[in-house]
Amino acid sequence: MTPEIKQQIEQIHRGEVPEGYKATKIAIFPKEWKTVRLKKQFIRQTRKNTERNTNVLTISAQHGLISQEDFFSKSVASENKENYYLLYRGDFAYNKSYSNGYSYGAIKTLELYEKGVVSPLYICFSKTKENECPEFYTHYFEAGMLNHEIQALAQEGARNHGLLNISIEDFFNAIIVQPPLAEQQRIADILTTEDKVIELKEKRLAEKQQQKKYLMQQLLTGKKRLPGFSGEWKVNRLHNIVKRYTKRNAVGNTNVLTISAQYGLINQSEFFNKAVASDDKSNYFLLEKGDFAYNKSYSNGYPFGAIKRLTRYDVGIVSPLYICFRIKDGSVSGEYLEQYFEAGLMNHEIQAFAQEGARNHGLLNIAVDDFFNSKILLPLPEEQATIAEVLSAADCEIDLLQQDIEQEKQKKKALMQLLLTGIVRVKV
Repeated sequence: MTPEIKQQIEQIHRGEVPEGYKATKIAIFPKEWKTVRLKKQFIRQTRKNTERNTNVLTISAQHGLISQEDFFSKSVASENKENYYLLYRGDFAYNKSYSNGYSYGAIKTLELYEKGVVSPLYICFSKTKENECPEFYTHYFEAGMLNHEIQALAQEGARNHGLLNISIEDFFNAIIVQPPLAEQQRIADILTTEDKVIELKEKRLAEKQQQKKYLMQQLLTGKKRLPGFSGEWKVNRLHNIVKRYTKRNAVGNTNVLTISAQYGLINQSEFFNKAVASDDKSNYFLLEKGDFAYNKSYSNGYPFGAIKRLTRYDVGIVSPLYICFRIKDGSVSGEYLEQYFEAGLMNHEIQAFAQEGARNHGLLNIAVDDFFNSKILLPLPEEQATIAEVLSAADCEIDLLQQDIEQEKQKKKALMQLLLTGIVRVKV
């Protein structure tokens, strides 16, 4: 970053207007840039699903508008979809509900499919004839450049069914920036190139994750044996190697943990950017590093719930709805069990015990005794440790790739803030 750009940023942070810029109702922008109403660049779309399209889309932070079947591995939409809005490639949809990283809702462009349908709770729109570069606004919305306007228009704290209380009229009256067309296109090209870099790295990550999945299925079932091992594996009951753990939070610990597919047991505030636990946490279970917790609710990639091991913190607390346990003795490797559960090798057992379709508060209906009566296949401790080492090495590769991707995303985020505000001007 050049000294000139740093100086401009400092001036703007102080509320000063640098030379060549102007103050508008939404922010400080270059003098050549215009501000217009959203409705000048976009028109609301309310096409009803008369063709009975079944490609139901949902908004994902990472994937944008994606098929529910692809994202959840099932449809969560109502059976009657005639009232849903039909979108074509290039159309936009705004979900007014809060999600991680999108405090004022997310606006996404349909890019993955030729067409699909979305809930009528979404505000949908497409470009007008005046909008010659919708790709610019794809990045503009993704950068949260409309947040200031939505915040000003929405009734603070007022939500209906979890949705931000902003009217359709107010939404389309929101003010957006309009740089000269050539500059819009150049900015869009730069940010799209950065997206492609991230996409390639994510593809490589997905390949590594698939490779690890295959390795898990081979090594954790004994289909493939590592050199030097030939002993017989034994089937055991879970209750023989672990014990249920129900120690209450009498010490007033406030490190409330939740189960994340990617991060395992992680602090709720870190994951959700807010606390979602009840005020009284004395009834929560107190876990120590190495303990396990089972969340019986369905999540993406975990059709029979997720079992995670506490590795990130020395101590933390979880909801009493979780089934918690710890290893009885040194005959079983915690790292091996962690990999075994992650591979979903308990799913068949849980499925057999659970009452299909019976859920309480979204939780799978499985008794605690049945859970601990599940069968588990175990090699001797030395082989357990070696298998865990091999799989942990694969995890390290994956972690490094994830860190690289995260750095690339942060780079893009910073670039968006500079380009979409005109702090850094592009040559056209």
